[in-house]
Amino acid sequence: AHGIASDVRGLRLELLLATINRECRHAQFLLLTPFVPNAAEIAQWLAPDSHTNIDLGVEWMPNDRVIAIARPQKGDLRGDFGIELLSQHTTRKTIEVPETLEIGDKRPLGLSWSAVSQSPSKLAAATAHVLQRRGTVIVLTDKPRNSWGIARALKVEENHSKVKCESLNHIQRFLDDEMGPDFPLTSLLDHGIGVHHAGLSEDTRTIVEWLTERDKLKVLVATTTIAQGVNFPVSGVVFASHQYPYGQDMPPEDFWNVAGRAGRVDQGDIGIIALAGHNNTKADKINEFISRSVGDLNSTLIDMIQELEDNVDLLSLDGLHWKPEWSAFLQYLAHTYRQIGNHERFAAEVEQVLRGTFGFQSLRRSHRGWADRLVNGVHSYAERIKGKPLKLVDATGFSWESVNRTLMRLNKENLNNVVWSSDLFGSRRGDLQRMVGVLFDVPELREHLKSVTEGQYPNGDILVQIICDWVQGRPLPEMATDYFSTSGDQDDSGGDDRVMAMTKCCRSIFGRLTQTASWGLSALQSLTVRDSFDSLSVNEQRTLRNLPARVYYGVNSDEAISLRLLGVPRTAATPLAQELGVDAAEPLHDVRAKIQGATVDTWKAALGDKGTSYHRVWSIIEGDI
Repeated sequence: AHGIASDVRGLRLELLLATINRECRHAQFLLLTPFVPNAAEIAQWLAPDSHTNIDLGVEWMPNDRVIAIARPQKGDLRGDFGIELLSQHTTRKTIEVPETLEIGDKRPLGLSWSAVSQSPSKLAAATAHVLQRRGTVIVLTDKPRNSWGIARALKVEENHSKVKCESLNHIQRFLDDEMGPDFPLTSLLDHGIGVHHAGLSEDTRTIVEWLTERDKLKVLVATTTIAQGVNFPVSGVVFASHQYPYGQDMPPEDFWNVAGRAGRVDQGDIGIIALAGHNNTKADKINEFISRSVGDLNSTLIDMIQELEDNVDLLSLDGLHWKPEWSAFLQYLAHTYRQIGNHERFAAEVEQVLRGTFGFQSLRRSHRGWADRLVNGVHSYAERIKGKPLKLVDATGFSWESVNRTLMRLNKENLNNVVWSSDLFGSRRGDLQRMVGVLFDVPELREHLKSVTEGQYPNGDILVQIICDWVQGRPLPEMATDYFSTSGDQDDSGGDDRVMAMTKCCRSIFGRLTQTASWGLSALQSLTVRDSFDSLSVNEQRTLRNLPARVYYGVNSDEAISLRLLGVPRTAATPLAQELGVDAAEPLHDVRAKIQGATVDTWKAALGDKGTSYHRVWSIIEGDI
């Protein structure tokens, strides 16, 4: 629930809760968060009349936890060093420093004093190496590119596993095919080291999660964004960085959320959270960071208004639609207006509508003048959207302003229902080119699409090539080399361009392209096709409606989409669908029965010798192992 304060998705979460509360009057809410001091205020927002009926407080923690600063201590001999933990015994509000704890032997990982005193990443690796003797440790760093240096530092003979399980052998064969031969994760797994970040394919991340949950890894190196993500029960957490990319400190509530992963109920020992302070300056910054208590949970709406250079802009909300956060707010207004179904009633209830958001209640108390301007701005906006086909706002996920502009662009480009074809990613690529040109002009999509190619190809030509290659099944290593390789691009440990290219490739495709492009194409279908599908057969309708899903899943047939929906890896989906004789019209439960009934020989018939490994990986992804 503390995601409400997030500057990226906070307002969407708040508006989602407000919409549910308005349209499902008997909805009940259970909000989960490490802790927020103003929990009663949040409860009152969602249930003004009944929030006081139950008052329940829980002070239970599974195991004790120690938060400490890891510092290198110079040894007597040249290059020698040891690690000490300056422990910070914490309650919710206070921090005390009762003791210093020396851990491990001299020169862990064979590193030198000069290395760990200059690099928080090297110090974090050495600290994790010592702590992993107690159980699995997560090491957190700020960027995917910085994770590989930490992982390589941990790849020493001492950590080499003498016994390999059968599943790990299959996983490594799959990684060779999915991520390319010699991709470093494959050999890192032999040493009990995993890597988890946005620069890996989705199936690879799922496998790493499975290995962590099954206690097959000693150390997992991940990015700090894991704070909002996967639930890993571990014995220790080491921070190489307490910041997100671009130097932004992790919010305190996210820090405590991550810290809570150490010493879970199924972990026998005390949980240790260590932050790498390689010098006095860094240690002082860490001290200040972990001393912050979690403040009140504030709505992103307030921050949005405060960030406006002139809050007079609140009187002309349509002029703010190009900002993604304001687009979300305008979509909420349009949706609510449409649900109420009457302009006069909406105008009469506009303040009640706004009170459905947590932010407006706080704004009314703290900045009444701003709140009044926002009310007036919403009145003006209601006049603007009166009589407009607002169902297109819900259908596209765009503001009305973006919908209107997109409709004009579609008309100018002569993009209508006839452009939708199963050959869109092949012989009809020119139509796709024009569609992508339109999508680049949509504020809600523009920045994500540009970021796929890091702004290098603003005309979208390369983006269309990437989309077509992805849908037609081109292997990720080839796409990484052709589209994302930059000569001389290295990580912080001198890793070569192949790893960095693959990191950029996966981050762009799985983190940006698949979701944004499929969303955009689906929105364009809503604006161009509308009711014209009624004249098509059921099979034709399904094929055309599935075109955005082909981009999302990276396959080029309806049958392969069915298998991707059921967890089959992308490379295996098309040949396995053919081998199983899957019909696109089959219900998913029948397709699932076919896959579950298929033997390893069936997978080998579809994929060759690698079919055995793909079958095992699918079983892992689906939770059958």
